Amino acid sequence: DMLSLTLIITHVFIVTTTFAVDIIPREILFQDPKYSSVSLSPDGKQVGYVAPDENGVRNVYTRCSSCSYSRQVTFETEHPILDYIWTAIPDTAIAADKTARVVISDKPMVKGVIMVNNLLSDTILVGMNDENPALHNIYAFNCRTDELTLVLRNRRFPQFFFDNDMNIRLASEEGPDGEMIYYRTKNSGDPVKTTNPADWVEYLRIQHDDKAITLPLTFDKSDNFMYWIMGENSDLGNLVVFPFEDPAQKEILYTAQKAQIGNVLIHPVDKTLLAVTEVYHKPEIFVANDTFMDDLQYLVNLKPTGSIRIISMSVDMSTWLVTYQSADEPNDIYLYRRWNKKAELFMSTRPELKKYTLNKQVGFDFPARDDMTIQAYLSLPPQAPLLKSTQVPDGDRVYANLGMIPAVPQKMVVLVHGGPKARDHYGFSPMNAWLTNRGYAVLQVNFRGSTGFGKRLTNAGNGEWGRKMHFDILDAVEFAVSKGIANRSEVAVMGGSYGGYETLVALTFTPQTFACGVDIVGPSNLISLVQAIPPYWLGFYKDLIKMVGADIVTEEGRQSLQSRSPLFFADRVVKPIMIIQGANDPRVKQSESDQFVSALEKKNIPVTYLLYPDEGHGVRKPQNSMEQHGHIETFLQQCLGGESQPFQPGQYNSTAIIKKVGIEGPAIARLSAQHPSPRGPVAPSIFYRPPIRAQRVMYPPNQNVMNRIFPVQG
Repeated sequence: DMLSLTLIITHVFIVTTTFAVDIIPREILFQDPKYSSVSLSPDGKQVGYVAPDENGVRNVYTRCSSCSYSRQVTFETEHPILDYIWTAIPDTAIAADKTARVVISDKPMVKGVIMVNNLLSDTILVGMNDENPALHNIYAFNCRTDELTLVLRNRRFPQFFFDNDMNIRLASEEGPDGEMIYYRTKNSGDPVKTTNPADWVEYLRIQHDDKAITLPLTFDKSDNFMYWIMGENSDLGNLVVFPFEDPAQKEILYTAQKAQIGNVLIHPVDKTLLAVTEVYHKPEIFVANDTFMDDLQYLVNLKPTGSIRIISMSVDMSTWLVTYQSADEPNDIYLYRRWNKKAELFMSTRPELKKYTLNKQVGFDFPARDDMTIQAYLSLPPQAPLLKSTQVPDGDRVYANLGMIPAVPQKMVVLVHGGPKARDHYGFSPMNAWLTNRGYAVLQVNFRGSTGFGKRLTNAGNGEWGRKMHFDILDAVEFAVSKGIANRSEVAVMGGSYGGYETLVALTFTPQTFACGVDIVGPSNLISLVQAIPPYWLGFYKDLIKMVGADIVTEEGRQSLQSRSPLFFADRVVKPIMIIQGANDPRVKQSESDQFVSALEKKNIPVTYLLYPDEGHGVRKPQNSMEQHGHIETFLQQCLGGESQPFQPGQYNSTAIIKKVGIEGPAIARLSAQHPSPRGPVAPSIFYRPPIRAQRVMYPPNQNVMNRIFPVQG
């Protein structure tokens, strides 16, 4: 029976061997990567990327796709380039004045966004909230002449949608009950000039519960059909097409199988559907076009252990840029030339990581206490020996076969994602590589409220901040302990933005569960979080209020928010904590972190408090990031006992102000005495969404049945 089997297992001596893993320097993991934001030009002749220049400032470079010639094309000296886009303008010579800039607005506090760029016109459309901070006016910017022209003065809508000719076709706003109402222009043949109600008519009304998985994509080549992902009568969503003039005539092109639809890939010119992806544990690709099948099959077989991702294609589809998502074999980018069905390695974005052994990442499910299925990822230290399925109870064999059961329980960090309307993904992560290299298992939980797994899971998080969303984290820890993955007394919790809030919740509402916690720009007060919503989010205010579960306009709502705000329960903390704050954070006030730390000091609870005067909702600058991770690494070593690269405050010339030193103080003091170095100064995003988004593309109805691509074995 099971009891006797368990007794036998507990008396088996398991002989395992471990191997040493070289410490990966923080400088490799948290400095700017050698190449990032890699993409192919529309004509396929150049590959663009962002890289640090000779002064360490991130700028844009291009490299010839068929030769080795490369050149720098931007010359920022102070403000690093975050990203770039290609336009229809062909390659041109760099201006004599390399630092010249075109200013499209000189007003303070104006947020600009690129609304549409069809890669055909010299003009792109940009939005700027230069009159009303909550709404963006639409301008046409000519990339040849630098001329800026007002297209639409916006007095109403937070969102607009355009056809292939960059004409405004739809706009949307929240309804009284949080539903999303889409409007079309009243006279479809004439360009709309205003947002006056007389110029718009209601088009579609999406109920709040369907909003999480309802997304307008774009138009077909004729601009007469429109394609959406629709959540009506579906948990995961359907890919549909309908005549723009008659949205009731929906035709379902694809029904999601296990996860929400991720990317939709179409032909750049014909706008015919090529493939869609779903991401449950790993990305899975479903192909709709037989002429495309051979290409994808070749690329999948090229690296069967990775998950293929097409980064970009030339307009004629002759040249592709592809990579493979993988936790332990990351960062290689290939150039695929379709005419000869051959891919060649073009670059590695982090070549310095090649010599190190990286962690594997395993996706799995577990049941929450109310039986809701929760998806999660486990990354074990690469040096941790594993048990075979024959060495574990029958009920755990599926996890052993996945490579999840270590020979001995591990020290573990629960890494909580931000958003919370976001998700953890499969693939390389500097954070995971760093933590597992230091000897910690990493548990990432797509708790209720996360996206990607259907509207039921996403909507189940509404109003559950500090409640069921927190319970999902606790249940994940319980699962890991019960399977022998983690040692109950050696579990830390860490996260940024919403993940920082969850860290504070964990240490205040369940103070004995975790050994310690690291809060990175997490809000401690939900009342002030709602008050700090930026003006350009006001168009989605009802959705945000439904998410946090209460409004500040009523006393009942304020009490509900206060009851789930860790700031008011700081005196419950009993375990060491590190708090990292950006002085310029628009959503997490420094005064509240100060107040939280003060309450801990009164109880003599070990607290480390780092303040970055030049950072906002997150630590972005490389020197600051390396300093931050040096502090976290030393803190975790003192809490859990993992490996650590020597660290001294100030060694990266960051701006960090150490306002309070906690449990890692003695360790830092010892290292500083052994290796003197300049010291840093010592004091006397909650709704952040990672830049991972569905590719908004369209396709005409051409095929209902899609074929799933598998690697060819052997």
